[in-house]
Amino acid sequence: MAWAVAQARHGVDAVLISSAFAGSPLLSPRFYKRFVLPFERRVAEAVKREDVPVYTHTCGSIGDRLELMLETGTQGIDTLDPPPLGNVELADAKRRIGDKVFIKGNMNSVELLMATAPEQVIAHAADRIRAGKPGGGYILSTACSVAPRVQPWKLELLTPLAEQLGRYNS
Repeated sequence: MAWAVAQARHGVDAVLISSAFAGSPLLSPRFYKRFVLPFERRVAEAVKREDVPVYTHTCGSIGDRLELMLETGTQGIDTLDPPPLGNVELADAKRRIGDKVFIKGNMNSVELLMATAPEQVIAHAADRIRAGKPGGGYILSTACSVAPRVQPWKLELLTPLAEQLGRYNS
């Protein structure tokens, strides 16, 4: 908590709570509620008292605890790993929590690694934008990480696509 508050006081734009191992199968929802939620709530509350946004990063299978994660007071959740890396379907997550926090990620890193043509990357990213865009609050991003061997041209396609398809009408 002291580290997060120190970052907030130093002028960061947002504080990320890294809860990388709080997904299943490492922790059950019952253990998450007992051993993670109360402590992340304390960190989130402390950061928000500094008037700095706070969001949570959790890898893997978190589809069974999205609503519990909201109880921490976080203002956003990333990375929403899709199958086979996790178990979060973006449209389902959007329906369940997308009006309460921002959500980020859900691009399948394995699919991105295996893509051989720009059209494949664009189709996958466009699908994520279409699923996450309704009602706002979606940030196009890969899931937990980008595999080391993903060619840079694949990532370079994402920003123009997000600018083209991800704009909201004012």
